[in-house]
Amino acid sequence: MNEQICPICSAKVEPNVRYKDYICFDCCAKAVDETGRNLGFGNESFSGGFVAWYEDTNETRDSHICYINGVKCWADEAHMGGIVIRIYAGEN
Repeated sequence: MNEQICPICSAKVEPNVRYKDYICFDCCAKAVDETGRNLGFGNESFSGGFVAWYEDTNETRDSHICYINGVKCWADEAHMGGIVIRIYAGEN
């Protein structure tokens, strides 16, 4: 597989056939909501699912939308667990 880069910062990332446009871990750590509040993401349980929360209060957030360096993104459960963030395509 060819080299793969983060679509936000252009850093080299581990190639992934399923997620050819995933955002790197460093950029994911910068995820905020539309007002600039820091967000965290994870699986609901060992068996998967998706949950988002505000890092300052641990309050859950009912949205997959986030912003990284001003770019609208979509966070979701990755295949086989974990979380993947990609640039929002409008059809997620």
